[in-house]
Amino acid sequence: MTLPRRSARGGALLLAVVVGLAPVRAFAIGLAEERELGARFALEARVQLPLVRAPAVTGYLRDIGSRLVARLDTERFPYRFYVVRDPSLNAFAVPGGYVYVHSGLVLGVASEGELAGVLAHELVHVGSHHAVRQQEKTALIGYGTLLGMFLSIVHPALGAGAVAAGAAAQLKYQREFEQEADMIGLGLMAPAGFDPAGMPTFLRRVLREQRLNPARVPPYFLSHPLTEDRVAALEQRVPSLPRPAPRSDGELRLAAAQATIRALTEPAEGVLSGYRAAAAAAPDDPAAAHRLGLALLYGDPSRPDEAAPLLARAAAARLPGALGDLGRAQARLGRVDDAARSFAAALARTPDDAALQLDLGKLALAGGETKRAAALFARALELDPELDEAEYGLGECASRRGDARAQWRHLGRAFELRADLARARSAYEKALEATPEDGAARAELRAAIQQIDRVGTGR
Repeated sequence: MTLPRRSARGGALLLAVVVGLAPVRAFAIGLAEERELGARFALEARVQLPLVRAPAVTGYLRDIGSRLVARLDTERFPYRFYVVRDPSLNAFAVPGGYVYVHSGLVLGVASEGELAGVLAHELVHVGSHHAVRQQEKTALIGYGTLLGMFLSIVHPALGAGAVAAGAAAQLKYQREFEQEADMIGLGLMAPAGFDPAGMPTFLRRVLREQRLNPARVPPYFLSHPLTEDRVAALEQRVPSLPRPAPRSDGELRLAAAQATIRALTEPAEGVLSGYRAAAAAAPDDPAAAHRLGLALLYGDPSRPDEAAPLLARAAAARLPGALGDLGRAQARLGRVDDAARSFAAALARTPDDAALQLDLGKLALAGGETKRAAALFARALELDPELDEAEYGLGECASRRGDARAQWRHLGRAFELRADLARARSAYEKALEATPEDGAARAELRAAIQQIDRVGTGR
């Protein structure tokens, strides 16, 4: 089963043979405009949404998403994944490939397959251009209205007033779009290594809870209507699909991501007491020790001495991610050589881990190895373009070698990722001053400044 394709000009949409799809039609908004809309939203979101920036969490989400994206048979956006610090059950995909998942949803899933099911559904919405197709029918063409509409969906309290709220209500996905996202998304899961049963299992549990408390509909289902027929159709389809065994490392990574999110978003005392009790109940379980170590590392950064031995136990048992977590605890303790060895050993196991590239880069920069640090930071950004610390590190490296243009360009991007738009604009202006030749470099900087100036204006 394939996703719809657009032509290179963003014109005709060739639809796959799926029950309930709309007929072929032309679109007023093409791929370039969708990318611009997504980039505009991402900048607005950095300013307005409380994002979880822990690379261990975002890296895990990106890993699941990338496995699913690799199965998409469509023109691809540069898909990016974010975690919003919010306890509600919510997720949403914005045109251009930007996927937002609330921390409450990550904590609310019972398996990696359930989380993969939500992401698969959202990726099909993006790849099939559902939001754009639907808004064209309601004539909501203005960028300001669209941006407010998506903000209202991702975080209702931040929508741009009554107009955005009304637009958000109109983005209650039509039945055929939900069916398409369900069925195609379900088909992506097994080839990507996830149990497709995770999608209907999650929806069935939420539907049951919704029936018990009908006054409390999770925000996710205000825009993604949940019905018995929808869940039943998925359940009927699952037996005909391959059922890969759950990835043991994936379930461990989910538990580690959930421990990290709790440490970052919930009161430290309650989080630590819960994980201490779990570790005491299973003293020989390195996974329980890992979760407690993470709760200490992220929930109480003043106690890396207590976290380090717990993380060392988990690393000795070769739990996924534990060796890198141990390196972070060692770095906080000032044990630089030990941290460097831990990071290097972890990177040998998982060479595409952006967070490890970043951590090693910071150690190299602190040790005066500017050239090596720059290479590590650049690789980290190839793997995850949202790492503000890597951009900042590249700015420092450029400063040390006397390259003012690169210094201010990287610092500007770092400040932009941190939603410090005044400093980002100032840095981009300085980069522009240091870029004498006309051409692509100056045009890129001017576009970045213009984008910042448009934030919050609705233009």
